[in-house]
This record gives sequence, structure tokens and C-alpha cells, in this order.
Amino acid sequence: MEKDHEKDYQGNAMKVIVVGAGIIGASIAWHLSRTGAEVIVIDGGAAGASSQSFGWINASFYADTAHHRLQVAGIAAYGRLMAVQPDLPIQMSGALWWEEQGAALHKMKAQLDAVGYPVAHLNGLQAEALEPDVRELPSDVLRFAHEGAADAGVLAAALLTASGARIVSGIQVLGIAQKDGAVCGFETRVGPIAAQHVVVAAGTGSPDILSSLGIKLPMLVRPGVLVTTKPVAVKLAHVLVTPHGEVRQLPDGRILASAVANHQGDEASDMTEQAEDIAARVLHWLDPMIAGATLDWDRVALAYRPMPADGFPVIGAVEPTGLHIAVMHSGVTLAAIAGEAVAAEVLGQGAEYVALLAPYRPSRFQ
Repeated sequence: MEKDHEKDYQGNAMKVIVVGAGIIGASIAWHLSRTGAEVIVIDGGAAGASSQSFGWINASFYADTAHHRLQVAGIAAYGRLMAVQPDLPIQMSGALWWEEQGAALHKMKAQLDAVGYPVAHLNGLQAEALEPDVRELPSDVLRFAHEGAADAGVLAAALLTASGARIVSGIQVLGIAQKDGAVCGFETRVGPIAAQHVVVAAGTGSPDILSSLGIKLPMLVRPGVLVTTKPVAVKLAHVLVTPHGEVRQLPDGRILASAVANHQGDEASDMTEQAEDIAARVLHWLDPMIAGATLDWDRVALAYRPMPADGFPVIGAVEPTGLHIAVMHSGVTLAAIAGEAVAAEVLGQGAEYVALLAPYRPSRFQ
């Protein structure tokens, strides 16, 4: 049932434009649509970071305690999302971590224990029982049982379909329309689209959209490269965090692995290796790790991750009235909580998120 704050002064459903059809925009659209708001999603059309994301949902890696709280809230929000929409393509089957050994592993566990994060210290036999198709597991492995993964592009599409939001794609956008200090919609080459609120969740494309209003959103250049194998019959239950990179299996049997290479520096602008060389380097360590299969690569993909200049998410309202921003790296981990929070703030119900989001407001860049 619609509530008064979800309607305009004439009693019509509140109209909200969400700019961006990736995982963040899709989650916001889904959460808004559930309240009765009328949502239009503007899809830029180009493949963004969501379609090339590794897709690990986690809170085991964090910058500070506030960031950790946000990521933990992100995992909890997925539980609420899946309770309402259980058919979403999300697998919360846990992660195994052996990126480092010895003192570094013990330090990692101690840090997570200190913030109250659930982590189990397994020996090699215990880890092998959980992942029998992984060879040469070390004697010490950490398990984060309630973490998981999702194919961000597939999940975004599922959320958009479930939301019932209208989607506009293939049109040239000119900027955010405003009148008397408040947004009134979005300008396009074929005419304006009216709305009381505009949410910019366009990833790396967000700064250009916001710049016409003088709103600053500085970004880092953070390319990420992923290698996908052809399908194999083995089964990997967890996200695997190894000394060479992160690994997980997709529902269709393909294996996805991150490629850590010199083109991932802040100043990089493109891949500096041929795709075949990247794939060969990844398969050199990945193939011996997987028992019962010979791996062959199927795809090498590059995407630029939407990383604000200080490394932290940007979530919240900014002038003119009715304008909201949601841009962040770790978008898969944070998509559910970002959707909840932005939808609540658009509808004037965001009090419970004030403390959680205080470090991440757009005002820090203005």
C-alpha cells in the first residue's frame, strides 16, 4: 500500500528517475518500486562494471571499522532481499581464504575476531572436506561461512525485471533538469523526463552527469581484469581467495578468476598484455589447483571499477533538492544496503541509516 510520502501533492505516485542499470541502480529501483513509487531507469547501454564484476559478497576486507559496519550491513541486507525475492541468482555459500599464511593469517583472524566478524580457522583436512576438487590446500585456511557471490549483471537484470520499473535505453542524455532549487527530471535529446527525484547510480559515468550542476565526484582509475574458463564438471562450493587471486565457479560450470597484473595501477588506462597472455598466466596457477579437469579459457574481460577518489562509497543527497548519488566500488557487496538506504532517504524515511552512512556523504567532495 502506498503511503502519503510516496505520493506528490496531487496524490499521484512519486516519480523517481534512476540513472544507471547496473547492480546499484537496479537495487535502488527494486526497493523504490516496492513502496509504490513510479520508477524510470535510464540505461546508458554500454557494458559497465557490473557486467564484469567478480561478484564476491563479503565483509572480511575493509578499510576501517565504519567501512566494516557498512559491509556487514550489506550482507544482512541481502538476507532481507532474499527473504522477499528468494529466486534471485545469489549464492551465500561462504568463502575460503589462504591468501597468506603464518603470522599474516593469524593477524587476519585476530583483526576479524576483534570486530566480531564470524571466521573459522580450518586445518588442511577440514578445508579439503569442504572443497574436494581443490588440490594442495594449505594447512591453515580461514572460512567466512556467511559470505557469498552473485553475477552482478545477471542479478541486476533480475532485480530490474522484478521491480517492474520502466526502462529507457538508447537515448542521449543531456543532464539533470532543475527548477527553483529542486530537480524536476532529466533532459534527453528527445525531450525531458519529469520526476520529483533523480538518483545518479551510473558508476564511472556519474561524474559527467553531475558536472553540469557543478557537483564534484572525483574518481580513481581502477581497471580490473577477469578470466573465465570454459565449463568444467568439477564443483567449487566457495569463493576461493588464493595467493594468486580470487576464484569462484559460475552456475553454468565456468570458473571465474581475477587477474592481478600491472595494468591495475591507478594510472592505467588499458590492458598492457594481450588477452592470450593474461589467460595463460592465470591458467598457469589455476589449472594445477583444480582436480579432475583441464582448464581452457573462454573470455578475458576488462572493466573500470567505480572507485571514488578516497576509496570509499558515495551515498546520499546533494543539492539541488531531490538529487541523490550512489556510486561505489564493492557494488555487489553493498548493492542491497545501498538500495534500502537510498530508497528510504528518497521517501523521507532514512533516519535509521544516518549514522551508518555519515562517512560516505557526497558533501565531502564539494
